[in-house]
Amino acid sequence: MSADASAGSGANDIAPEDHYEVVVIGGGPAGLQAALILARQLRRVLVLDGNRPRHSATLEAHGFLSRDNIPPNELRAAGRESVEHYETAEIQFAQVTRVQREGTGFIVEARGVRGSRARRVYGERIILATGLKEHFPHLPMLRAFYGTHIHSCVVCDAWGKRDARIAVFGVPEAKTLAYRAAQLSRIGSQVTLFADEQQVPEADAQRLRELGVEIDRRELEDAVGEKATLTGMRVVGGDIVPVDAAFVLPGYEAQLSFLDADLMPQLTDEGLVEADNHGRTGIPNLYATGELTAPGPEVLIISAGKGARTAIAAHRDATGF
Repeated sequence: MSADASAGSGANDIAPEDHYEVVVIGGGPAGLQAALILARQLRRVLVLDGNRPRHSATLEAHGFLSRDNIPPNELRAAGRESVEHYETAEIQFAQVTRVQREGTGFIVEARGVRGSRARRVYGERIILATGLKEHFPHLPMLRAFYGTHIHSCVVCDAWGKRDARIAVFGVPEAKTLAYRAAQLSRIGSQVTLFADEQQVPEADAQRLRELGVEIDRRELEDAVGEKATLTGMRVVGGDIVPVDAAFVLPGYEAQLSFLDADLMPQLTDEGLVEADNHGRTGIPNLYATGELTAPGPEVLIISAGKGARTAIAAHRDATGF
């Protein structure tokens, strides 16, 4: 971005072709679905995508009707192709660096990625669809198996681990480990839940034991394997519990540091953006959708559906009725 461009003081300094009715920040299923709906209503829409998807390590996406088992990058590419079919829609790989208020709309600044140009545009409305950043337990080898043998989404990936020996664990603040273990008890040949009593109280642990789940209160030290294949989970002290697969419950963080302070929406106790059922935040003309809103990460088709619902709300708001 040139010094002249970044020094502009308002929307009047932005060329007419860089004015959009809606700017969508994030090009995953929620953001692309929102853009598709808006484009079909002849809204001029720009998608700015930093191209850093949370599921970059995942080999296949599951549970998406007509796209089951598709690699996530292919799903996103197909989504971009659908959106770009419409003449009022534009998609660019760019990392948003700042969003500031300008009248009733917004000025969005972004630096180019993958050889694309920097942008400074005006949007009458903004849809935040940036997803969440994952924070994993501090196990040195976890990333080596993530996306192949260790997964975070039970609904998405458990079917592929049927009859396997499965471990379940999560970050210290994890609240739904018992539910995950109960889900997996009907999938795996043996399920071992690694959790302390703060994560899973003894009353819940006893119910899980009745389902055949092993409860291991020891602290995990690392994931272990041979030739890129997970073979066990090592606890502090050195003992290794043999497993074939694992499901981890990460912590999540909303990626909103590019918003000026006066545009920061309210967050829930879980760090998600507070929005109504249609994605409207407490900031006029600022919407949030997909994993950013409660209940957080879900299967991709639900994220896409939330994007569609938010787009419809933004379109309706723009009509003034």
